[in-house]
Amino acid sequence: MWSVDRDYKLVISNQTFDDILGQMFSNPAGHGSEDLGNQLHFITLYERAFLGETFKEVEYLEKPLDRWLEISYHPIVDDDEITGVACFAHDISQIKKEGDRLKLLESVVTNATDAILITEAKSPDETVPRIVYVNNALLKMTGYSQDEIIGKTPNFLLGPNSDRKQLAHLRKCFESSISCEIEIVFYKKNGEEFWIHMAMAPVADSAGNFAHFIAIGRDVTERVKNVAAIQEQNFELNEIARIQSHEVRGPLARIQGLISLLANYFNLLESKEIPEILKYLKVSSNEMDEVIKKIIAHTEEIREHLNEEDERF
Repeated sequence: MWSVDRDYKLVISNQTFDDILGQMFSNPAGHGSEDLGNQLHFITLYERAFLGETFKEVEYLEKPLDRWLEISYHPIVDDDEITGVACFAHDISQIKKEGDRLKLLESVVTNATDAILITEAKSPDETVPRIVYVNNALLKMTGYSQDEIIGKTPNFLLGPNSDRKQLAHLRKCFESSISCEIEIVFYKKNGEEFWIHMAMAPVADSAGNFAHFIAIGRDVTERVKNVAAIQEQNFELNEIARIQSHEVRGPLARIQGLISLLANYFNLLESKEIPEILKYLKVSSNEMDEVIKKIIAHTEEIREHLNEEDERF
């Protein structure tokens, strides 16, 4: 703290003033002879106090001090006359840095491409905590406005195809205040489904108590569709393998048996039996030809389906 008289001369100061603000002046502060007339900025502020105003100002003191101070100015009144100004400074450098850091963090969270949602850790009247914050990405992802989301529970984003096992797992994580990840179907405002991967973690307050849950979500709808398409293709390929292993094997075995019969017993066969065997050979070969055509057609269907999926994704 320090005070000045009507001539802006320092009347009294404490050690903190001498250590910090004293460096701003050419002569040492705190001896009653300090002339502050050359400090035009401070003179302007003193003049406001001399007019009877009590106020606060936040000042940044450049290097080498590099400090933020909150300074309050108070008129000193003696016999109804303002004779000086008393000033009280509070170093808010750390608070200012923390505030700037929080602003940066808020900007990152607000403009993140992943959806971010923060809920209470526990709600007195709800089994699922209420939402206290959402970022722009979640609003864009769901089509809701902030006013339509804040104060609700995340349950309003669920629907008929939301996996109940995943929800049960999520509920246990809430109750135990532990981190978890789930993939689940959410619903947009227009009723459209989308898959979201959510990673959730509890956030502790300054006392170490879990006060909130933060959830970071990413739309994985396209990936889920791709996985489903691959699974469908695998099923179709397995179907072709089944046809090859079962339907081809029947006529092939008959052909092999008839050929073996002709090779081993040709001389013993009667002339009327040979045309009959040849007829069976033809029937079996025709059956195999149909199976092969079926395999080719099915394979072509899969190829066309794959081409359509490539064009979509």
